[in-house]
Amino acid sequence: YWYAPSREGIILLSDSTHKMQNISLQNVTVRNCTKNGVYIAGASNITIDRCDFDNNGSNVVPGPGFHHNMYLSHVTKVDVTDSRFDSSLWGNGLHITFGSNIRITGNELARNALSGIYCAESDGVDISDNLLEGNNIAGIYVEQLMDACTQINISGNLIQYNGVAGIQSIGNNSIEMQDNCELGN
Repeated sequence: YWYAPSREGIILLSDSTHKMQNISLQNVTVRNCTKNGVYIAGASNITIDRCDFDNNGSNVVPGPGFHHNMYLSHVTKVDVTDSRFDSSLWGNGLHITFGSNIRITGNELARNALSGIYCAESDGVDISDNLLEGNNIAGIYVEQLMDACTQINISGNLIQYNGVAGIQSIGNNSIEMQDNCELGN
């Protein structure tokens, strides 16, 4: 309901990079938030395991496309496994900016208004063995804003029926791809 009050799920926000450490979300469900389901910024050693984030990220202020199921910014040493990031109403399933040493494995990222995984200004990101299905833009979207992404490995994913592309890269990003299955994009 678009008149719903603005509400955000979980916010872990630091005023400096990597000030927060050793964050673990296991078996957590966050759904129906008009802002981000989970927003973590300025942290290291993050574990997301067997979680369910769906129907988060509406078009409340500042507008559509700024809120997601999960938003990670200025993070390092992140492990995202066996979780769901589905049906973000106006955003991405998993939105990553200014991250490093991130592993995304065995997740479902489906039916999001933008992309399953969005990655910008990041280094050392491994995206493997995920299902990326039915997203409106791309299964995986890697973008250069100011600096290019480096050491991005995309392997063993099933990427199907996304609106624009299975894997989309804008800019001079360093991406290695292998053994992905792309259907109907």
